[in-house]
Amino acid sequence: MPDYEDGIKKDVAEIKFLIHDLRVENFFNDILHYHVTLNTDLEIYNIEQARVLHEADVQELKSKLGALRRAFLDYSNAVKSFSPDRTVLLLGRRYVDIINDACHLILSPLWGRSDQVLSFLPEEARSVRSRRHYRNCISWLYGVHLRIAAFREESNTPGLLEEFDIADDLRDFTQDVVRGYVVEKSEARVELLLERMDSAVIAGRRPRFRRMYFNLVMNAVDAMRGRKAGAVRVSTVVEGERVALHVCDDGVGMPAEKIEQLLAERHTLDGDLHSLGFVFVRQTVAEFGGELSIDSALDDGTTITLRLPYLKGKVVRPDPSYWSKYRLPEKYRTVPMERDPARASSARAATSSAATAARAPAPATKPEPSAGGGKTEARVFGVILFEAYRKSRAQFPGCIFAMAVTEDDRVEMFTHKPYERDFNISHEDLSPMYYQATYCGRIEEDEIKAPVVILKPPQSASEYFDFKEVAETDRGPERFTRMVRDEGVRIARKLVATGLDPQIQVHLGSAQQFFPATPQFHGTASFPLELLARQRLSAEEG
Repeated sequence: MPDYEDGIKKDVAEIKFLIHDLRVENFFNDILHYHVTLNTDLEIYNIEQARVLHEADVQELKSKLGALRRAFLDYSNAVKSFSPDRTVLLLGRRYVDIINDACHLILSPLWGRSDQVLSFLPEEARSVRSRRHYRNCISWLYGVHLRIAAFREESNTPGLLEEFDIADDLRDFTQDVVRGYVVEKSEARVELLLERMDSAVIAGRRPRFRRMYFNLVMNAVDAMRGRKAGAVRVSTVVEGERVALHVCDDGVGMPAEKIEQLLAERHTLDGDLHSLGFVFVRQTVAEFGGELSIDSALDDGTTITLRLPYLKGKVVRPDPSYWSKYRLPEKYRTVPMERDPARASSARAATSSAATAARAPAPATKPEPSAGGGKTEARVFGVILFEAYRKSRAQFPGCIFAMAVTEDDRVEMFTHKPYERDFNISHEDLSPMYYQATYCGRIEEDEIKAPVVILKPPQSASEYFDFKEVAETDRGPERFTRMVRDEGVRIARKLVATGLDPQIQVHLGSAQQFFPATPQFHGTASFPLELLARQRLSAEEG
């Protein structure tokens, strides 16, 4: 029997699990870095009165984060040195209290005053250009604040159980907390996609369930740390008496002995500071009366499946207290949620409502088949982009995206986002590391309300060659022009093959540089996507 199921051992394990889940250090550091940058901008642009006031806020934050670092050091040293359980518990709780205090400070509308201060700065100021990342961090810390509150309530009322719909809860928690973590942690390289989401009411401790799900996503993102791009796919599927929660990634995978180790019961957590996530997952699955399985192989990704009992025929709606306990306020919910954003078949696009379809004809091309006999490339990129454009809630609907296709016709990067109602987004926000190294695009409405694609080739030769891993000795302007030109053709072919209307109009940036022999691409007139897709690749000429 594991020694953390009862008494103080259980309390120590729970505080360790919580601290492992919070993942706050980098976000606090980014918040501090942003405010230091903001203060520097105020000095550069000679806005002295605002700078003096803001400097006081920065010093207060530095003091709070200094105390936070000392508290974590005390806690981690106690764990690693096998200190008595009461010492570990005391120091762990103190560390969590200081995290909560720091969140409270940063989230206070009376602290920082960044929105008011930013109004004094020009658009080219560094802090103005990085405010998107700052707002993501703020949203993340609000989620931390809520999770600490839920943990305390759970600790104070043991045995408190809730009935909740697994699909609805995953959508809410993904939007409020998890998606922002994935974007920031992976530097926009990894997409988090909710696919099929069957409704099923399960019973148990909801905060614990959410932390378990978050652990699974964190592990999936970590598995793709060395990849240029990838996706985490989440689904819930009713299977007879159980509902299966699948979390799949495109990561490095794991050998059979690693899977066996993860599924094996741990008999002690003494001295353990880092490898706590899957212990918590396994214990939570057991608490919900479920079963856990792992399907993985080296270099072939991982699928973790939880099969949980559910209450047949049961339908629940959240009571008013749900919103205050578990949901972020609207102003912090900066990442819009899409239901089934990927693997939406072209048939679904073709059968969408007449009101939305009136904006433009729905794409009807079937997704491309798999290549090479390996994993099926089932993501219908063209349909995804068109659906994001149609679902945009902005006054002027649109969708922003970035895409990269290799010479062997494999999509190595794909990220997108519909325009939001009250928020502008740039390609730098969408893909901070690669926005000058990949093709960037938008789907917008033209003057007659028809969709049009604006496609911009990579802007930096050095970053493009780095992204494509071209050796220094093989680089040069001619190769850059050839590679970028060919990739533009491959992207057009890929979009047409995966559901985007071949007749959709295109404006192509830098066309004279990369397509000098195709005058239809030059100037301000648009041309059909099909025309770009029909261009011959360098390898096809002659």
